[in-house]
Amino acid sequence: MRRRRLRLWRAILRDPLVLAAFGPEVEALRGQRLPDLDAELVRRLARRCHQPPARVAQVLATQIDGAWAAAFADATPPVEVRALLDRADRLGLPRVVVSDHPAVDKLRAMRLHGWSAVVSCRALGALKPLPDALFAAAAQVGVPATRLLHVGDRDDCDGAMAAAAGARFVSVAALRAGADPLGCS
Repeated sequence: MRRRRLRLWRAILRDPLVLAAFGPEVEALRGQRLPDLDAELVRRLARRCHQPPARVAQVLATQIDGAWAAAFADATPPVEVRALLDRADRLGLPRVVVSDHPAVDKLRAMRLHGWSAVVSCRALGALKPLPDALFAAAAQVGVPATRLLHVGDRDDCDGAMAAAAGARFVSVAALRAGADPLGCS
């Protein structure tokens, strides 16, 4: 965790304006469906930071889609999340990642494999809490969204997305507190 924070701080110090504005601009885009969400994000960041759009796009590609994902090389999921994944595997349940940000490289860095699908909300043009990504995940594994269990760390995004799709939701905090959403020990 400490090494990851150090790597992320180095990235922020290289491009402080764009990276400091990234989070607030992503939050401002929540709840909107856009045909090219990434292009809109670049446009907003360029305007806010007084930077050329090409420079902003390069910073996002290098730092958010690159360095940020690589910074998870020493990270591990919470023990309770790992246990839930292991139980899902034993039960033969498909596992899907739904993320607002590119997840393939982050999952690879964390040595987490075995996903049936990885769905990018950004690629769909609809960040959480919009349910588009859960509907896409359900379609990819061939089940209705109402059969999904979504695990996330933010009730306002992950929980709201699951509710909008009719899926069940369990927070990482609830898992840590002993919740057993699969009903098995």
